[in-house]
Amino acid sequence: MNLKIETPDEVLVRLRKPSLEPVNEFRLQQDDWLILCGGFEDRALAVLRDAISHQSRLNVLLVRYQPAVHENKNDAVADICRGANVVGIDYDRQNPQGFGIRLMEILSTCRGRVFVDVSAMSRLLIVQILVALGTRQQGFFDCTVAYTEACEYPPSESHANAELARSAADPTLSILFLSSGVFEITILPELGSIAPAAAQTRLIAFPSLDAHHLTALQNEIQPSRLSLIEGIPPNFANRWRRELIAEINGIHRIRDAELCATSTLDYRETLENLLRLYQKYSLNERLVVSPTGSKMQSVAVGIFRSFISDVQVVYPTPQGFCSPDKYTHGIGQSYALHLDLLSPPARGAVEGDQQLSATAS
Repeated sequence: MNLKIETPDEVLVRLRKPSLEPVNEFRLQQDDWLILCGGFEDRALAVLRDAISHQSRLNVLLVRYQPAVHENKNDAVADICRGANVVGIDYDRQNPQGFGIRLMEILSTCRGRVFVDVSAMSRLLIVQILVALGTRQQGFFDCTVAYTEACEYPPSESHANAELARSAADPTLSILFLSSGVFEITILPELGSIAPAAAQTRLIAFPSLDAHHLTALQNEIQPSRLSLIEGIPPNFANRWRRELIAEINGIHRIRDAELCATSTLDYRETLENLLRLYQKYSLNERLVVSPTGSKMQSVAVGIFRSFISDVQVVYPTPQGFCSPDKYTHGIGQSYALHLDLLSPPARGAVEGDQQLSATAS
């Protein structure tokens, strides 16, 4: 018997990471739960519509954003789910503390699988849900992340270049693509760090179209060190967005910033980089992660934090949002990420090369 005690990061490194699989349908059963947000993007209800078309009597946990946005599709969820058990839970963006506990109370009677549709979720909400699920006794067993791409991701290249030119001509003008201002840097006790205070703090962030997010994080956290994870869109036609984001955030002018790049779709690349940064710096630095990247990069942060409890997660909560027509349009490919491989009994002590098998649906 070869009994070895592994640290949480060693466990996560060793585990085989499930791939994000393209799917044409979602077949849920009566005891399954689908967690989703009725956001205002076209893709917000794609998974729900497909699941209901195959099984009308399932359980739907509708996360309702507060403060409410008129264009959100909460009413449409009720219309679609006439035969389903729909349970609503409010999520206050400006005070999200304890949401994971309330979520687990609702799911305590769940006898089936849990599907988390992240397509219309905020980045912090994705992390909170995954950490709540991943830190249960059964971990991610019977949990699946569902995700639907959009067909179009504004802004267009021509519009982005026009905004850059306008800002260059008048530096007092802010470029606002998705949100405006930062309400506050949200720091939640449930996503805090158990690590003792270190002499230096390293901020790990994801530059985005909302350049004021990175500025607010740096001003509030006052990090000694900075690691930035740039996003690489899977569609080559959108690769120009990486340079746009770098330009509006001025990341190449940030002194001593460590830069790396990962796919905005394949969460495994981001998870691998987070583990690399943790193993490289956590012994001497306090690590703070802000999930300001893509939805699937945020999934990676959620998985990472569910294993690694001595890393703090913070988030620049937006003050307001731009018009819904400035967000994504259309419904693209859907994906499923089955998280069973990342479940106990792989945590803690492991014997030999014990592996977990995925549960396919």
